[in-house]
Amino acid sequence: MTDITCLKEQLIDAMTKLDDEQAQAFAEELISLRIPSAELQSCLDRGLKQVNTLFEEGEYFLADLMFAGMLYRSILDLIPVSENSSVQPHKCVLIGVVERDIHGIGKDIVSGLLKANNFNVVDLGTNVSPSSFVNAIRTHHPQIVLMSGMMHYSQDSMKRTVEAITEAGLRDSVTILIGGGCVNDSILEYIGADARVNEPLDTIALCNQLISRGIYEE
Repeated sequence: MTDITCLKEQLIDAMTKLDDEQAQAFAEELISLRIPSAELQSCLDRGLKQVNTLFEEGEYFLADLMFAGMLYRSILDLIPVSENSSVQPHKCVLIGVVERDIHGIGKDIVSGLLKANNFNVVDLGTNVSPSSFVNAIRTHHPQIVLMSGMMHYSQDSMKRTVEAITEAGLRDSVTILIGGGCVNDSILEYIGADARVNEPLDTIALCNQLISRGIYEE
């Protein structure tokens, strides 16, 4: 393997092992060798996917998954501004945990990864009321609204939020995605959302797909 190829594999391995010092050191060396930022992010994506697999297998816990998201973001912050300044003004996502639910770890991971992928993220936090979602849509004009919930009763909170968005005349202006432990495919119609998202990286991929369709115009 070439030095760059070796460094990439070492970065992926360090990400997988959640070794922040090694991961940052390998990333800094790759940046000094002037590899494209897209190639660096690809390595981080691979490492994060392996972390996610270990989480699914029970080897890692939620705290580990959250730490991986923070490490991902911190490494991308190492990229010089000229290489990492492609935030698009119309690449906006509104995200929040719905009313009566305070489980925000998954939301925080997705929010961090969206920012790492140059999205303008409006993070409303947890226990967000339907009216707060509506007001934020009016203020920030997002293309995508991402609602999260862990508890079974969060399904009803999601439904009420979609109804509030519809009553406000804003439903056609946004794509609504739902995620979290309370979500399954069978409740999409009940809630009135457009799609269900599962894993963090799948969520980012879908958001990128939606934006890349070019259907959001001023």
